[in-house]
Amino acid sequence: MLDPANNMRPFYPPDVAPAAKPLRFPFNLTKLLGNNLAIIPEQAYREPIVIAPGPPRMAFITGSELVKDLLLTRPTEFPKGGLQVEVLKPIFGNAMISAEGRDWRWQRGAAAPLFRHDELLQYGPVMSAAAEAAVAQWRSAAPGTIHPIHRDMMRAAFHVISHTMLVGGAEEMFDAIAKGHADYYSGANWWVMYTLLGLPHWLPRPGGQAMRAHEARLRDAVAALVKARRGTAAAGDDLLARMLRASDAETGQSMSDELLVDNIVSFLMAGYDTTAFALTWTLYLISQSPEWEARMLDEIERVAGSGPITSAHVQQLAIVQQVLNESLRLFPTAPIIVRDIVEDMELDGVTVPAGTIGIIPIYAIHRHRSYWDDPDRFDPDRFAANGKSKPSRFQFLPFGAGPRICIGAAFAMIEATIMLATFVRAARFELSPDFDPRPSARMFLLPENGMPMRVTLRGSTM
Repeated sequence: MLDPANNMRPFYPPDVAPAAKPLRFPFNLTKLLGNNLAIIPEQAYREPIVIAPGPPRMAFITGSELVKDLLLTRPTEFPKGGLQVEVLKPIFGNAMISAEGRDWRWQRGAAAPLFRHDELLQYGPVMSAAAEAAVAQWRSAAPGTIHPIHRDMMRAAFHVISHTMLVGGAEEMFDAIAKGHADYYSGANWWVMYTLLGLPHWLPRPGGQAMRAHEARLRDAVAALVKARRGTAAAGDDLLARMLRASDAETGQSMSDELLVDNIVSFLMAGYDTTAFALTWTLYLISQSPEWEARMLDEIERVAGSGPITSAHVQQLAIVQQVLNESLRLFPTAPIIVRDIVEDMELDGVTVPAGTIGIIPIYAIHRHRSYWDDPDRFDPDRFAANGKSKPSRFQFLPFGAGPRICIGAAFAMIEATIMLATFVRAARFELSPDFDPRPSARMFLLPENGMPMRVTLRGSTM
């Protein structure tokens, strides 16, 4: 847990605590059921590559040059992991996030214009309004109220993505997503284990019925939206409108309704969950670090005063972005990347047989003993422009790297900067007494039991 004296040492699951002990073989699948972080061997926090012979056999790859090789230099030789694709397929189908080859290229090309820098700058007012709405909700509550910050962040982030990806808002879809959301993540690791064992999706499993209901509910809601927008696509410029008009440059084929549903669902979930969890973890960290809270507050008031914080301020909010980056280092919202090893190869002198599951454990890379001084300490100065220990490109990977780097990375950082600055200027955050937040990796890195916090509006005596 974090030491309130600003010597911050975030939680390690028992099986990844930094102590010298041998790997246990064969690989214990039951570790997946509680927390994906528990499968990362302790050696992965110190070595460039660790082989867990299994079953199933896994290679944990953390060396900077090796990660660069997999994600940037030779990405076609290391396709997106079949395990990850199979787990996501029931809800994301053949969306860009799971597609390969030409299918992936043309889908990404269809979405890319929405994420150009000049396009992103237009969204500042939407992001600011979403943050101010959350502040207004806190202001209307009784003093001393404990707020479910993780849920507040999810609603705020959904407001942004629904008003930029789906012009008009589609706020009713938040209920479709929120209903059963926690249950969906709770059952995700059972589905990972079933997939590793080659068991079919329809086979009963703990949490399986809730997951299937959530998949159907969300996909039905998006399908209705796609159907309603078919006749008006030409007039729109949001993500859905662009994809309705998109066609494959090689074949001229446009997206089917099913493929549109696949992509919109993936953008809704991956596009707002990750930002919401990043903000949740950041508010937790600054609640434990009054020094950095004060430094941010000084910067925000100097840069933006009392007016709305918009995209025009983002570049000047350097300290706010340092805090965000350090939060993403300690709590990367996508903590594990999976790639398939499809042929025998040698990596850093280690023979890796074909069929090995390649794991790039971002969580371990961000805490690697070779890359970071006192790696478990919260220290945003690591990301200062003139910082002496600023990480290299492949030591800090909150959005991945290479051709498949998250298409919404810049969008997410602008959004998180505007929203965090708005929150810090408006309020102080205090973790609920006796509450211990525990990071749990189930698709994304979320707080296992939420994040209850007392929010005190500045100027209030309560």
